[in-house]
Amino acid sequence: MIHHVFIIDARDEIVVQKKFWIIDVNTIEVQNFASRVKDAQSLLFEQIGETKYVGQPLGRGIVVLCAEYVDEEGALMEKLEKVTEEFRRVISYDEEYEDFMRKVDKYVTTKLKVSILGYGGVGKTTIVQLLNGGEPPQSYIPTIGIDIQKIEGARIGTYEIVTWDFAGQERFRKLWKALFSRSRIVFLVTDSTLENVLQTKDIISFLQQQGVSGEIVAIANKQDLRGALQPHLVQRLLGVKCYGLTAINPNDRTKAIDIIRASLERTVDWGKMEIDTIDFLP
Repeated sequence: MIHHVFIIDARDEIVVQKKFWIIDVNTIEVQNFASRVKDAQSLLFEQIGETKYVGQPLGRGIVVLCAEYVDEEGALMEKLEKVTEEFRRVISYDEEYEDFMRKVDKYVTTKLKVSILGYGGVGKTTIVQLLNGGEPPQSYIPTIGIDIQKIEGARIGTYEIVTWDFAGQERFRKLWKALFSRSRIVFLVTDSTLENVLQTKDIISFLQQQGVSGEIVAIANKQDLRGALQPHLVQRLLGVKCYGLTAINPNDRTKAIDIIRASLERTVDWGKMEIDTIDFLP
């Protein structure tokens, strides 16, 4: 994920910068890298420690992107190309650098795939509606196949959340193996009844057999119902991290997104992220 964007002038001074994540970079290293870009007069890519740098000289300035070490070089180059196109336009229209920085967000975002699995009727689609800030469904309509949605109005750092809501019926299970690959997070949803939680253990076994790469997080949904198992009990039964949720409660939206943030904390070694890295956009 890109966590910083810098514009460096011809004297290797930082003109303006934008920070997308709670992680620090060594500005001396940034300036030294920009100097090497200027000397080479061409696109340059380097990894220093756990930070990847990619830079491009452009007329009166140099654009530098800083990203996590796991980012693919090709994806960074593609984003740099989009950023530099916008930078050229800003220069040609003699706009301020601050104007450019206000527009750069859309070019550096990364899609975060969150797969949502579970048996039918446990509230998977309601969780998607909750994340989107929409009204909960008034009746149960089973998902057919798979429903893919970009979560509007919320971003974690430069991650845009994209949910893959998988149908829970038996006849659609064959889709799971083919489509949940490259998920950063897998939400495994239960309705917090003992019967459903014990059934859900089969899905845990399936995911482990498939070697799913993303973190599996259990959601003990429907916590408002009488007799709902508490999240710590569900966690003990399933053997994975579990959070309680009431997806029909709009007030739980921040909590749901915070669960995604917490998963990123555990799987990405960037240190503690602050709550204000979750941006609710107008």
